[in-house]
Amino acid sequence: MSERIEQIGERLEGIALEVVTLEAGDIPALGNLMNALEALGADAEGLDDPRFLQVAGAVKGYLEKLILADATDLEPLEEGVTALQAFQRDLANGETPQPDVSGVLQKLGKAGTGPQTGAEDAGAETSASEQDAAESSEEPVEPLPSAADLSEEDRQILQDFVGESKENLEAIEVHLVNLEQEPEDLETVNSIFRPFHTIKGVSGFLNLKDVNKLSHSAENLLDKARNGDLKVGEGIIDLVLESVDTLKRMIDEVQEGLDENGLLTSTVDIAPLVRKIDMVSEEQEKWGDSRVGEILLRKGAITREDLDGGLERQKIQPGRKLGEILLEEKKTESKEVISALRDQRRYSKGHVDLQVKVDTVKLDNMVDLTGELVIAQSMLRQNPYITGSNDQKLYHNLGQLNQITSGLQRIAMSMRMVPIKSTFQKMVRLVRDLAKNSGKEVALEMSGEDTEIDRNVVDELYEPMVHMIRNAVDHGLESPDEREAAGKHRRGTVLLRAFHRGGNIVIEIEDDGRGLNREAILEKAISRGLIPEDHKLTDVEICNLIFHPGFSTAEKITDISGRGVGMDVVKKAIEKLRGRVEINTRPGRGSAFVINLPLTLAIIEGMLVRVGKQRYIIPALAILESFRPSREQYSTVEGKGELIQTRGSLVPLVRLHTIFGVESDFEQPWEGLVVAVEHEDRKMCLLLDELLGKEEVVIKSLGGGLRNIKGIAGGAILGDGRVGLILDMSGIFDVAQGNGRPSH
Repeated sequence: MSERIEQIGERLEGIALEVVTLEAGDIPALGNLMNALEALGADAEGLDDPRFLQVAGAVKGYLEKLILADATDLEPLEEGVTALQAFQRDLANGETPQPDVSGVLQKLGKAGTGPQTGAEDAGAETSASEQDAAESSEEPVEPLPSAADLSEEDRQILQDFVGESKENLEAIEVHLVNLEQEPEDLETVNSIFRPFHTIKGVSGFLNLKDVNKLSHSAENLLDKARNGDLKVGEGIIDLVLESVDTLKRMIDEVQEGLDENGLLTSTVDIAPLVRKIDMVSEEQEKWGDSRVGEILLRKGAITREDLDGGLERQKIQPGRKLGEILLEEKKTESKEVISALRDQRRYSKGHVDLQVKVDTVKLDNMVDLTGELVIAQSMLRQNPYITGSNDQKLYHNLGQLNQITSGLQRIAMSMRMVPIKSTFQKMVRLVRDLAKNSGKEVALEMSGEDTEIDRNVVDELYEPMVHMIRNAVDHGLESPDEREAAGKHRRGTVLLRAFHRGGNIVIEIEDDGRGLNREAILEKAISRGLIPEDHKLTDVEICNLIFHPGFSTAEKITDISGRGVGMDVVKKAIEKLRGRVEINTRPGRGSAFVINLPLTLAIIEGMLVRVGKQRYIIPALAILESFRPSREQYSTVEGKGELIQTRGSLVPLVRLHTIFGVESDFEQPWEGLVVAVEHEDRKMCLLLDELLGKEEVVIKSLGGGLRNIKGIAGGAILGDGRVGLILDMSGIFDVAQGNGRPSH
C-alpha cells in the first residue's frame, strides 16, 4: 500500500505542475490533464478513505466542464488538486486525513453554468434530431480524413509537418516580440511571413483545410503589412498572436489524431478569427509604400515630418519614387538612400540557415553509446594485463584511444546542448500577457540567452520557470500607483539571466518589487503548525518555508497565482534535475530566485569515496570541504547527536555506514575522514573511510525496482567494472533527520 501511496504522490506532482501552467480554453493541455486524472483514479482504487476518490471524481467532472467550455474559472480545479495533495501527504505519513471536503466538493459541483431544465434538454434533442434529418437529406459529403487511412509514408510526412509547424510557430512568437518593439522593421515582418507561408503551402498539400485557411488569412495580413498597405500596430500583433495560438491547438489535434489513429480534423472554430483578420485587411486604409522611407527614418537619416511630407507628395505624383522626392527636397543624401535600398533588397531576399535534422531518439542513443565507450575504455586501461605490461607501443595506442574517446564524448554531448534562448524568449510572451491581465507595467530584461544547456534539462525547466515568472509579476511587483508612491518607476522590471559557473548553469529570476514579507511567512507557518512560535529560524530558512506544499501568503487569489499550488512542485522539479533553488530577498527592493543546475543530465562530476567495501559518489555541487577531524573537533550534544566543529560552527555528523548498513574500517570519527556537504542552507559532515579522487561519471538508472531508494540518485559503472552509487543529498538529509530511511 505504501508504494501505491507514493505512486499517487508522484502522479499528483505531475498533475499539480500541469495545473500551475494551465489556461482556460487550452484543449490539448486539458486533454492531457484528463488522462492523468483517469490514471490517478486507477491508482487510487482500494484506498481506505473513500473521500479521496470522491474529490478526484469531482475534479475530473469539473475538468469536463472546462473542456466543454461550460466553465472557465480554474480556481475550483486548483483547490481540488490541493485537497488531493493534502490527503496523499497524510496517508504517506500514516495519519488519518482530517480535512472537511464538503467546501471543495461544493465548489467543484456548482461551478460552471446553471443546470438546464428538462424542457430545454428535450428542445435541444429535438433540434439536434431535426438537424440530423436535414443533413441526411443533403448530398453525401466527403468523408473526414482519418489517420487509419494513411500509408506509412503519408503518416511520416504528416508527422514531419507537425514537428516543423511547431518550430515555425515558436519562431513566429519570438519575431512578434521583436516586432512589437520595432514595428517598422521589415526584416522582422518577412521573418514572420515566411513560416506562415510554409505552413499554408504544406497544409494545403496534406488537405488540412482549416489549418490552410487560417494560415492563408494570416499570411495575407502580413503580406499587406510588408507591402506597406497596413501599418503594424498592437492590434495587428495581437491578431497574429491569436492566429499562432489557434494554429498550435489545431496542430496538437492533428498530432492526437496520429497518435490515436483517429480523425485528423480540428474541432476549433476558426470562422470568427478569419472574419476578424479579413475585416482588418479590408478596413485599414493604405498608408503608402514607405519601406525605403521607414528604413531611412529608423537610421535617423530623415525625420518623421520629412517622411510624411514625402508620402503626401508621392500621392500627388504617383509615378515618382520616394527616394527621388526626398533627394530633390534635400531631406537626405544619396548615399543614405542607396544604403536603404540595399537594406530593402536584403530584407526581401531573407536568409535561411541550412540544417540537418536528427531524430532525438537517435541522438540520445548515440550519447548513451558514447558513454558506454568511455566506460569500456576506462575498464580496458585498468585491466591487470594492461597495467602489468611494459609494451610502450600499447601504451601509446591506449593514449590515442583515450584522446579519441574523450573528443567523441565532448562532441556527442555538445550535439545535445542547445542555447537557453528559446526558453527565455517564450517568457517574453508570458510577461506581456501577465502584464496585460494584471494591469501592471512590466519590462523583461534578459542576458545570457546564448548560454548552452542539455536539451533534456531545457525541456524540464520550462514549467518551473513559468511559475516563478508568474509569481514575480503577480506577487513580487507592485501596481504602478504603489511603485510611484514608493519612489520607484511605474514600470516594474523582471530580470532573467543565465551564465555558466564552475561546470554548472545558473539561472536568476529577479524582480525589483516589494520582496518577500518574512513576517507574513512566519505568521502563516505558525498558524499552520509548520514551526513552533518560539522558533529560531534564520532568514534563509524563513524564506524557504514558501516551498512547503500548499503554502501561500497571498491575501487575494487571482487567476495568475496565489493558491499555493506550485512552489513545492517547482522545488521538486529543480531537484529532479539534480539542481537547487535559492532565494535572496530585500524588503521593498525585490527578490531573486537563483537556480543552480548541472549542464547535462548524462554526466555528473563528483568525489568518489569509499565506505568499507562499498564506493559512493558525492556530487561536487554539494561539497564544501573534506578533512580529517581531530579528537577536539568531535563532540556530542543531548538531543542533537554527534557534531563536528568546522569553521567556527557545529555541524551534525552523519555516518554513511550506519545509513546504508555496511561495515566501516573505522569507528571513531578522528580515525576516518569527513566531507562537509550543503543542501538548501543545511550542512552536515559525512563520515567515510577514504577519498578515492574526483571523477566524471556517466549516470545510469537503477531501474524501476530501485529508483525510489532514499538517499540514492543513481549509479555509475567505474573503471574496474564495479558500480558506484551516486548520493542524493536531499534524501541523505531526510534520512539523517529521521524523515525516511533507505531501502536495502
